[in-house]
Amino acid sequence: MTSQHAVIPTLVIGNIHAGGTGKTPHASAFLNIFAARLGGAENVALLSRGYGRRSKGFKWVQEHEDWREFGDEPFLLKQLHPKHPIAVSENRLSGVALIKRDKPHVRLVILDDGLQHRKLIPHKSIVLLDAQRPLNQEALIPGGSLRDLKSRVTKFDAVIFTRAELSLGTGKSIFSSEMIAKMSQQSAREKSAKTRVLAVSGIAEPERFMKNLASEWNVVRKQSYPDHYEFQKEDVENWVAWVQAEGLDGIVTTQKDSVRLNQFSETLQGIPLISIPIEVKWHNEIALIALVDEWVESTIFAK
Repeated sequence: MTSQHAVIPTLVIGNIHAGGTGKTPHASAFLNIFAARLGGAENVALLSRGYGRRSKGFKWVQEHEDWREFGDEPFLLKQLHPKHPIAVSENRLSGVALIKRDKPHVRLVILDDGLQHRKLIPHKSIVLLDAQRPLNQEALIPGGSLRDLKSRVTKFDAVIFTRAELSLGTGKSIFSSEMIAKMSQQSAREKSAKTRVLAVSGIAEPERFMKNLASEWNVVRKQSYPDHYEFQKEDVENWVAWVQAEGLDGIVTTQKDSVRLNQFSETLQGIPLISIPIEVKWHNEIALIALVDEWVESTIFAK
């Protein structure tokens, strides 16, 4: 198989664990970081495979269309970053070429799931490692949760240990972060009263989300589904019945899950749906920004 660079500089962000490392929040963070350094959001695009989408081929993600045409994660990123060009394509090389064709001003394409796409040689690459799942205790699927060889970690330009409880940065290209549930003012008021809720999640590693909720809300009932699960009307009707029967104050879910629940607004009518955004908190942000600035000032991203 022949591998090559894309026609626009690329930054691949991915993981070797099978989900649960915070890839979407980190992709969101890097969109902001590079937009500030490359002349604005319109100059930094994101390309995703669009896991689980109903469509095929290259598509620009549009906020007003059905999320199922793009996948939940690209659709969420477009909602969070409406000014960034965001697209989906199974073929990363041709996808980047089409981005250049349609939007020639784009200076960088971030790929949020391209580490296993061997045809593309990224200009820069970042691997996310779960600090709470040490590699020396992991094995390849099906014996463990790794979808790639441990030895590949040394091939990347930077390593980020996610879900770290303290700083793990030990060098120029090793960083750490944690995921923070950002409360809205309304959510903050509700949590002080220990609102009684049903917690729903369809993400990887849902137990972490559920555990974090326990300190903020009175979680009376929990309901977990597989990552990227496409909720059915029957599921939502069951939740409504539980909320009404037990006199609960609402439903708490992740921001990614809420993308897949918007279509059930009529079924959920009258029941508060509290969506929890997850953001990245860097432990060594100054060092990370210094590395990004070094990349941007190199010939790779020259105009």
